[in-house]
Amino acid sequence: MQSSVTLVGNVVSDVRLRDTPGGTVATFRLAADNSYYDKRAERWIEKTTFLSVSAWRGLAENVARSVHKGEPVVVVGKPKQREFERDGQQVTVVEVDAELVAHNLNRGYARFERARRGPQTSDLLREVESAAASRVQVPDTLPSEWAVPGVDRPDVSRPPAA
Repeated sequence: MQSSVTLVGNVVSDVRLRDTPGGTVATFRLAADNSYYDKRAERWIEKTTFLSVSAWRGLAENVARSVHKGEPVVVVGKPKQREFERDGQQVTVVEVDAELVAHNLNRGYARFERARRGPQTSDLLREVESAAASRVQVPDTLPSEWAVPGVDRPDVSRPPAA
């Protein structure tokens, strides 16, 4: 069983998008406020945790287009820990592999726009209906971006069977 964390904070770096052998990845730094009130000292204790966040593939592309430095966000993901040696000292870094990244709507508002993944079925239907209505001959070959995975294109060189 893997653990999952929810982080609320501000983006403190520009989002960096890059291609890797594992796919497209977007990375940014997040500042999560962990301040609390110390009753004994009767004062607020300021504590901020800085974490690196990685988003992969489709989420990476959406994060790169939507998230900017200074914006409040909510991140849900899996924590991962890396250890390495720097200048003779053992260093431990905690990062988060994001499963979800969203703007924190307690601090503002946003407008959602669905990411387009190429021509949709409704686009294809509209084109075919338009061609039929204007009696325009549909070409024997349709653009490759209209291909529907798993569906073979019928042979248009012979008339349909009656």
